[in-house]
Amino acid sequence: MTLVKRLIPFLLVFWTVFYFVRTNDAYDTRLLLANIDGVPWLYAAVGTIFGVLAAFAIQKEWNEWNALSDAVRGEVDGLEKLYLWTNNFPETIRNAVHADIRHYLSIVIKEGWQYSEKGERSKELDDAIMHLNSSIYGIFDSAPQLMPTAFTLLSIVFNHRSARLQHSSEHMPPLLRNTLRFAAFLLIGLSMFIAIRNIWLAFLFTASIGSLAYSIFLVLTDLDNPLRPGDWHITTKDYEALLAKIS
Repeated sequence: MTLVKRLIPFLLVFWTVFYFVRTNDAYDTRLLLANIDGVPWLYAAVGTIFGVLAAFAIQKEWNEWNALSDAVRGEVDGLEKLYLWTNNFPETIRNAVHADIRHYLSIVIKEGWQYSEKGERSKELDDAIMHLNSSIYGIFDSAPQLMPTAFTLLSIVFNHRSARLQHSSEHMPPLLRNTLRFAAFLLIGLSMFIAIRNIWLAFLFTASIGSLAYSIFLVLTDLDNPLRPGDWHITTKDYEALLAKIS
């Protein structure tokens, strides 16, 4: 439904430009029809180039999105396993570790992705994870036999957290993004010069091509910004669910 809402303004602008071009005196349908043998092939070449670039970009961004999603789930799963593992620890250590995990989750939920989206680190979150690390090392003094497993679980949390921070700040190279934007503009603009005499039939075909090209660009934009609200975006709902579960 979100995509439909975003397409409506595009179609309104497209119809305005299309109507102006088609009703302009300089628009010569007979001239376009006279070049009917060459124009479709040239237009198909533009469409093919755009399709290849878009497919490459979507595949890359989709892999990044999956990697980020896996990192978020892995971090939450690691924290949950660490919480459950420390349930039977000595009371002092157990309470300290549980409090640190809840504190870390609450900060993630409070801050959201405002820092990760910009490739920055949150000092408050860094302090919270380091405090959790110190609490885990406190196990060594009272129950050293439990240390290896606890350290392994903490390492899982650290690894997934590092992966989340890495994939959060990775975006499509500006050159590729601008090339795709230019290719989409060409595909949409040149579609108006497809020689079809009936204006409504011409609008049907050109609007379909334009909407498809614009939708592909919207998909790429959403995938390239997985932490911003859109049709695909990563939320803190997994962290919220875990915090509610252990509170």
